[in-house]
Amino acid sequence: MATVVVSVDCAAATEGKCYTPELVRVAEEFHVPMTWLITVSASDPMSNVMLYHAEYLHRIPSWHEIGLRVHFQSNGSFITNERERGALIQEGKDLLKQCHVKPTAFRAAEHALQASDLPYLEDIGIVVDASAVPGLVMEGKADWNGIPTQPYHPAYGDLKTQGNARLLLVPLVAHDGQAVYLDTEWQVLQSALERYLQEEAVIHLPARDWANGVANWRNCVQLLRERGCRFVTLSQLASEWGR
Repeated sequence: MATVVVSVDCAAATEGKCYTPELVRVAEEFHVPMTWLITVSASDPMSNVMLYHAEYLHRIPSWHEIGLRVHFQSNGSFITNERERGALIQEGKDLLKQCHVKPTAFRAAEHALQASDLPYLEDIGIVVDASAVPGLVMEGKADWNGIPTQPYHPAYGDLKTQGNARLLLVPLVAHDGQAVYLDTEWQVLQSALERYLQEEAVIHLPARDWANGVANWRNCVQLLRERGCRFVTLSQLASEWGR
């Protein structure tokens, strides 16, 4: 029986559209949890936090999870400095705390996690990361080529190597080195799901709150339920995953 996790990039305040209510309705209909990762960026740290605090947090059932997503971007430039990234991670945690949320799940926007981020994430209480995409290479930002397709604890100095980090990496469903989001063309999404159902124990699907993946979300739940899958949040998966 496969275990399914669905994690949502929440950046609607800067994207102009939001399908959170529709995604929640499908989740409630089938009683499946989702992990909502609220975006904080250096250039605009407050907008998504304020939007979700005002409009959506009260609509998301308590059995879902609220986590943190950080966009390491400032004035059009990608942030690589370890201390600057660590400060932004801390700022994200503090902003969510104002909404009475203590995040334990995390994703780096553009999947651009760095090994140097791990101590900062663990220091604020993050136990599980949702950035990894098997096969994805983005020059200067991310290199996930050759990583496992199933959850693993990385080495502190090398995200691609299994090691002693407390934090668990949960790689996303991927096709040709790209993450397969819920708004992907259904035939591609269905094909990826069928492949993972044959081979994998954990299926981690990403979604974007500004992209209309609602119909695909319903199709996914129906397909995965028919196959006997169980749905959990990211942090629940981390609590169950053996070291």
